[in-house]
Amino acid sequence: MRKPACALAAMLTIAAAVFSPPCFAQDDDEAAVQQRLAPLLDRFVSSVDALSGYSVIMTMQQRIGGELKPTETLLMKHRRKPECRYLKWIAEPHKGREVILCTDRDGGKLRVHQPGLLGLQLLLSPDDLIVTSGNLRPISQSGIFNMAQLIRNEGQRRAAGSRDGAPLPMLSERSVDGQASLCVHRDQGAAAGDPAPYEVGASELCLAWLSAMPTDVKFWNTRGQLMEHYGFRDYELDPELGELQFDTRNPDYHF
Repeated sequence: MRKPACALAAMLTIAAAVFSPPCFAQDDDEAAVQQRLAPLLDRFVSSVDALSGYSVIMTMQQRIGGELKPTETLLMKHRRKPECRYLKWIAEPHKGREVILCTDRDGGKLRVHQPGLLGLQLLLSPDDLIVTSGNLRPISQSGIFNMAQLIRNEGQRRAAGSRDGAPLPMLSERSVDGQASLCVHRDQGAAAGDPAPYEVGASELCLAWLSAMPTDVKFWNTRGQLMEHYGFRDYELDPELGELQFDTRNPDYHF
C-alpha cells in the first residue's frame, strides 16, 4: 500500500514548488522501494559502463552567492578515453560560448571561446576565478559517467549496511520533457563520494523508463533551498567522437 507524503501539494504556489523539495508517494517498506527502483538503477549503471561516449542537450540552473541564476542550455559531447568534453551554450544567457576540456591536453586547462565583439579565446585553469565564480562545481564533475559512479558508490555503501539511519527514498512517476520517468527523492546528505560544495539536505534523480538515462537531477541544501537543477534530453549514445570533435580547429566551432 502506498500513502501520500503530504496532503497540501495542490495548495503550493509555483514559487514554493521551485524552492522546496516536491511531494512524493512513499512506499511502505524498503523492499517495495527497491523492487521498483533497483532494476532501473542497474540498467543505468550497466548501460553507462558500456558507453565510450555520448552527446546530450543539458539545462543547468545553480544558486550562486545565494541567488538562483537563470537556466542555461548547452550541448555537451563527452568521450570516456581519453576523456574529453566539448560544451556549447545554445541559448541565452551565454549563447555561443564554447569550452573544450581534455584531461590529456593543456595541463588539464580549459580552452574557452567567449563570443562577442572581440571573440575572446582563453586558456584557463579549472581553479581560475573566471571559471569558479559562475559555477558550483567544476566541469570535470559533469556528465553521466560521474553520475553512474556516484550511484555505484552509494549502492556499495548501502549494501554494506551503512544507511546511517537515513529515511527511505520516496518515488514518483512523471513526464520530464516528454520522457516518462521514475523519480527518486532522498531526504539525506550527499551521496557517497559526492564533493558537493555545500551541505546537501535532499536530492532527486529522475531516470527515463525507456532508456534508463537521467532526465532530471536536483539538489537542495539543508534549508530547503534549491541549489542545483540539471535537465537532460536528446541523448545520442556512442556517437562517433573522434579527435576533431574536441579540436578548436573543427570548422563547426568558433574558436
